[in-house]
Amino acid sequence: MLEQLKIFSLRFCELSTEELGKLAALFSPTPVKRLDHLFTEGDMINKLFFISDGVCRGYYLKDGTECTTNFYFGPSIMTDLIAVRTKKPSSLNVQALKNSQCYTADFENIEDIIFKYPNVYTMFFKMIEHLFMEKTKREVSFIYDSPEERYIKLFSERPKVIAEIPQQYIASYIGIKPETLSRIRKKIL
Repeated sequence: MLEQLKIFSLRFCELSTEELGKLAALFSPTPVKRLDHLFTEGDMINKLFFISDGVCRGYYLKDGTECTTNFYFGPSIMTDLIAVRTKKPSSLNVQALKNSQCYTADFENIEDIIFKYPNVYTMFFKMIEHLFMEKTKREVSFIYDSPEERYIKLFSERPKVIAEIPQQYIASYIGIKPETLSRIRKKIL
């Protein structure tokens, strides 16, 4: 876990051995089997999730339809920040798409360490900044781009999604039906 956490943190900020150790010590193993959930709509969330190895997807349910919002490939950190901060039940579902090695830490303990170690603070700040920019880019894409353009962007920006995620979830992620995605793929491939 420590090595995967180091790989993750280096995307945003280099942590000292001490900082990395203190952060890693807050996490407990939480293995998740394929198609099981880290959490589901209605759960109270007070945890931060580190996906060390594996892949999960986030989705909301609307009128019985799953609307995929993101894919989380290890190593990555995620949570439902709205549920954590508002102390209200989550409306997000996070499901493992294959057997995944995850770890959980209490959000309050993470906050404590963030304020004690400036590099850990910087790592989380840069991570949140990155997530905000990615979310904004996706929103803008839904306003300006056609489904075909969204698929092409996904193909170029996140090829791992195209390679490893089932087509039905990719279709949901770009806001179309699976049969529409099939037509787009036939057209461009």
